[in-house]
Amino acid sequence: MIINLFDLEKKFSLKIPKAIDGYYSSGARDEVTLKRNREIFNNYELLPKLLRDVSNISTSTELMGIGIDSPILLAPVAMQQMAHQDGELATAKAAKNFNTIMTHSTISNYGIQDVGPVHDKLFFQLYFSKDRDFTKELILKCKKNNYKAIVFTVDAPRLGTREADERNSFKMPSSLQLGNFIGTKFENFDDIEEYEGSSMAAHSDHLFDPSLTFDVISWIKEISGLPVLVKGILRPDDAQKAISFGADGIIISNHGGRQLDTAVPTLKQIEPIRNQVGKDATLIVDGGVRRGTDVLKCIALGADVVQIGRPLLWGLNYDGQKGVELVLDLLNKELIETMILTGCKDISEISRDLVIEK
Repeated sequence: MIINLFDLEKKFSLKIPKAIDGYYSSGARDEVTLKRNREIFNNYELLPKLLRDVSNISTSTELMGIGIDSPILLAPVAMQQMAHQDGELATAKAAKNFNTIMTHSTISNYGIQDVGPVHDKLFFQLYFSKDRDFTKELILKCKKNNYKAIVFTVDAPRLGTREADERNSFKMPSSLQLGNFIGTKFENFDDIEEYEGSSMAAHSDHLFDPSLTFDVISWIKEISGLPVLVKGILRPDDAQKAISFGADGIIISNHGGRQLDTAVPTLKQIEPIRNQVGKDATLIVDGGVRRGTDVLKCIALGADVVQIGRPLLWGLNYDGQKGVELVLDLLNKELIETMILTGCKDISEISRDLVIEK
């Protein structure tokens, strides 16, 4: 019986090959940040308001002018065909049926031209390449396919070491391809001979550009003509600087604990970043969200919405599109229950005084 997201996680680890499970599930080095992303939610307690009329609950909200039925978004997750043959197509269809936003990863099995027509509320997660022409081509494809925003990921000037991937010599199955790289010089990075461990190290060294600075935000905006969200921010001063360079919003993220180990858990940074950037800036947060109470705590501390990564894979592996819809439905129902029990009839009533830090 599937009652919560953890039930799906257990099924996932039993069904998926070891190397792929290691790639999806592991964090950087000692996985301290991976664990703390979850544990920190227990450091914040709820202080409910009672005797409010909660007979009619709405979880609908708006993000950058886009109406969605829930403040739960689908984060960018690479190579989703390793979880299910329908991969990103199934995830996009689930997002459409649930009327929420999906962010499509650069490192995806299905390319922009495949996923773009599936859903009209898509963001694109951009890893900025050393080859600026290749990056420009990706951005222009997004514009052509009606993507709504560019999610510029800034916390990966190189790949953090995930030791499970090194031990397992992780490589994407040879039967799969990376849709956005077909026909480019980055298509066959798995074949680079000097890498004996994870092939993702080859990907990092040959694709990612470690020379980037804040001024590239304006270049992305100019090329795309789309809002730009900067993903991977943990410091309030970096958040403010990104906005001063033209960013339309911030995604508070530590890459699911997969980059810099012992980096601060994301929940802890929502309030200081909100205080720094002001009440009107768009703030999204990810990292360890597994319960409806987690969603409410994030919003109470200042996030506009949350996004989930690994759970969408658990659902995808369980039952394709329907499995991703199950994940969204389970989490949103928990959010509704939490809103009822804390006296909030809609998202606007989720306030800071509902949460106490231990």
